[in-house]
Amino acid sequence: MHVETPLRSWSVGTLPFFYRCQKIPSNQSYGLPDQLPFRLEFDAKLGLVRQGGNTEVERALELCYQQGSEISGMMEENGIGRHYAADFLAYIEKSESTLSGRRVLEIGCGTGYLLSLLQTRGAEVVGIEPGRQGIEGGNRYGVKVIKGFFPVAEIGDKFDMIIAYAVLEHIIDPVRFLGDVANSLRPGGAAYIAVPDCTPYLENGDISCLLHEHWSYFNQGSLRRVCAAAGLEVSLESSGFGGSIYCRATPGAAAEADFSVETESSASEFDSFQAKARQASAQMRAFIQGTGDAGIYVPGRMINLLAITPCAASRKLRFFDDNAAMKGLYYPGFDFPIEDFAALKNAPPARLLIATSSFHKQVSGRISAAGLDIPLTTWADFFSGSDVAELN
Repeated sequence: MHVETPLRSWSVGTLPFFYRCQKIPSNQSYGLPDQLPFRLEFDAKLGLVRQGGNTEVERALELCYQQGSEISGMMEENGIGRHYAADFLAYIEKSESTLSGRRVLEIGCGTGYLLSLLQTRGAEVVGIEPGRQGIEGGNRYGVKVIKGFFPVAEIGDKFDMIIAYAVLEHIIDPVRFLGDVANSLRPGGAAYIAVPDCTPYLENGDISCLLHEHWSYFNQGSLRRVCAAAGLEVSLESSGFGGSIYCRATPGAAAEADFSVETESSASEFDSFQAKARQASAQMRAFIQGTGDAGIYVPGRMINLLAITPCAASRKLRFFDDNAAMKGLYYPGFDFPIEDFAALKNAPPARLLIATSSFHKQVSGRISAAGLDIPLTTWADFFSGSDVAELN
């Protein structure tokens, strides 16, 4: 007799609904909530960590996507987006001998920048994008972009290639979505997928990866199992830039595979993730309860942890970031404007958490060079293991 495995779940708490940094400490000007509940579940069949269903979250996200969500980094011709696009395009070209004459669909194409690169290589391209940036970008780059959600009738015939970059984690039912992708491929066609690699977050108890817009939190094992459940065979590799998992998927896998042996260890990792996150919250509480104001460098990495830490809202905090575009802006629900290094130098906080080990040496070096004597706390003081890249 088959016995259903009890659902593992964790009510994380009420987390910030991060749409973009604002001129006021609220999302109200966009008609969006500042915080929403967040519940994690472990799908024992797929060994997948996912966000539990919530209609309130779904309504808020639909409004975000219609307005043109900027939560995730987009591939773009300027800034860091150019590096994302170049790295993913290089991955595609390793497997495709030619792009000339290939019919290509990109789901969630953003501004259409990647499509424009494929078009210059001779591909026949079309994109789907629910946000206004799709039509605007399509006009700018001279590529066809349909406003809407996949699948839509307007895309017409099947494709040689389908691209979903930083899309699958946004889909409530990834197996069904991938099934639709498989059915939209021509014989011999392939899908190219990229998702954030959540492995280091889940291993370290780092809940900064938890975003309401992300329904699934993949590692290589869970991505392979989800693809297999949709009838897709895959090859996987880590991205060269940006902390993603790249995937080439083709129809052919047995959709009814049994993953029970593989998922047992994933279940214990889910339990460990909860325990480590609670330990990190205790560390945060100790950090902010000291005398004087506490500063956090790169605060975006810590707003979730602050949200689940008792007494954090009542303490005097200061946020610092080197991104000039963020100066003076707010994270939703936090009445602390983002300051730059000059503000820190002119009025140092009583203690400072540098919330990324990647740039800890750089930031601490600037503090030392400025002659400031500030007690420093590191990312590693809260989490074990190596630092992780920002999620897409």
